[in-house]
Order: sequence, then structure tokens, then C-alpha cells
Amino acid sequence: MPFAPYPVPPHDSALDRVTESLDPVLAPLGFAAGQVGGDHGRGQVIFCRGDIRSSDGACVDLVVDLEAAPEWHITDVRYWGYPSDRWHLMFDADGDLDAQMASLVRTLPNELA
Repeated sequence: MPFAPYPVPPHDSALDRVTESLDPVLAPLGFAAGQVGGDHGRGQVIFCRGDIRSSDGACVDLVVDLEAAPEWHITDVRYWGYPSDRWHLMFDADGDLDAQMASLVRTLPNELA
């Protein structure tokens, strides 16, 4: 594990479930492994995809926002970095985290291919 230049607060293991589910789906599409961060009942997982017509010429990110209210669930899924700035992707907003992840595993390959 690389050394962090400053202490990073621990995050809830529920956020790791997002990377465990989506890394195998997104890696074949050119995404790096998900990077997790969050605290105080909010979290985010970011998957970077190399230069594919991004607005800054560097990376397009798939961003998954989560909230624990009362249980962890996804609140938004978006592509970030296109000239249009954001492209929100469809997901099951009413499901629990496991149902939401199962749905994304099924739908993201077609939406992002």
C-alpha cells in the first residue's frame, strides 16, 4: 500500500463493497481501480478512465456518491469530465446498496462501452 503524505481518515467498509463490485466490471472498459473517500455518513468512489475526449485531456471520472441515511445507498452516479461537464447515469434510487450494485453491474458495461 502506498504511503499517504498525510493521515487519511478511515472510511466505512460499505464503500469498499462498491469497488469490489465495480472494479471487475469497469477495468475491462479502461477504468483504474476505484478510489474511496468519505466520512460523516457520506462517501464517494471515483473510477478514472484515461483520455477519451475529456474536457481537460486527462481523465474522465465515473463518480458514485453514497449516503448512510439510515443505511448506505447510492445517491448519484455520473460521468465527470466531458465537455458537457456531467452525464448522470441511471440507477435504482430506491433500492438498498446490494440491489443498486447488482443493477449497476448489469447496466454499466452497456452504458459505458
